[in-house]
Amino acid sequence: MPIFAALGAAAGAPAAVAGIAGLSIASGALGVVGAIQSGKQASAAAQSEANMADYNSKMSEIQARQAYAAAGVQEDETRRKGRAAIGSQLASSAEAGAGLNGDLLRESVFGVEADSMAIRYEGDLKAQGLKDNAALQASAAAVARDRGKRAVTASYLNAGSSMLTAATGYYGATTKIAAAGKVT
Repeated sequence: MPIFAALGAAAGAPAAVAGIAGLSIASGALGVVGAIQSGKQASAAAQSEANMADYNSKMSEIQARQAYAAAGVQEDETRRKGRAAIGSQLASSAEAGAGLNGDLLRESVFGVEADSMAIRYEGDLKAQGLKDNAALQASAAAVARDRGKRAVTASYLNAGSSMLTAATGYYGATTKIAAAGKVT
């Protein structure tokens, strides 16, 4: 208790209540430091979460662009192979002397185009899903940053509350002692 009495005396408290004053000051100081430190830790954790969400968002955007590009390449390859197959059909038909079968040719062209469009559609769906995920991750990053800011604000409010609690405790203790006639 001598440390608390010295702290209370240094703060200007009467000798009879210096120990209580010092204890209240130390308690308030620890409450303030703890509240602020807690807010800083929560803010750092939220910032780390926001950074990860930002990273995931950027990766999803990159993957969306890659999905579009891959679908385009696959679509072009399907069309190229389709043209080669149609050319082979026409050559075989001509070699056999069967002539040009318009229905077969039309069906082959439509089949190749349908396959190509299905590939494009699948790529578009995949890319859109990745873009949606990127937007979701960006939103999560913003929420985490906001949570970090609110944690810091709350820590300052908690620090203020700790100070008021300590001051109230000091005042209550000195009032009771004074009422008992022990302090003049």
